[in-house]
Amino acid sequence: MIRFLDTVMRLAMVPGKLVSWLVLPLIVFVCLTVLAAKYGLNSFLSWGAPIPLLGQAITVNTLADLQWHIFALIAIFGGIYAYADNQHVSVEVISARFSDRLRSIIAIIGNLFLTLPFCAVVVWYGIPFAGRAYMTGEGSTYGGLFDLWIIKSCLPFAFALLGLVAIVRAAQGLLALARSRETTSSPEEK
Repeated sequence: MIRFLDTVMRLAMVPGKLVSWLVLPLIVFVCLTVLAAKYGLNSFLSWGAPIPLLGQAITVNTLADLQWHIFALIAIFGGIYAYADNQHVSVEVISARFSDRLRSIIAIIGNLFLTLPFCAVVVWYGIPFAGRAYMTGEGSTYGGLFDLWIIKSCLPFAFALLGLVAIVRAAQGLLALARSRETTSSPEEK
């Protein structure tokens, strides 16, 4: 069971690792946008047939949209990676005074009754949100990116993944509590 949970957790971290590489194109896109603004450029490249997400050209507006979308992916999937790796922000000033057992119980309750329901709500509303964008062919109104359903579909996927991480962390916490109870029980209790 522990090995299975660890495998699920490692797999949940893969999108965060992959998306981390988007920092490099993000830097390039920011620099290109700044240079384009300085020199009054609008269009970088154009072609005849539309390409998903980009349409028929790469413009300053395309790069501006890409910057926001890449940043959103880095924030969402990077946050999931940090949460799965237990590197997320927590209130150590308060929890440092608690026993390991109480910290584990609070984490389990938080995962099951705060994180998981929040993720369920975002997935529940995120799927039709992305679906409407797909059905209507939603794109940028000012010549940026097309096919916004691609980025919008990342929202329910990411929160489903975060919900999975919350379930795994709760299960790991329950197993840790069970193990600690076994090791602290006296021989007479066994």
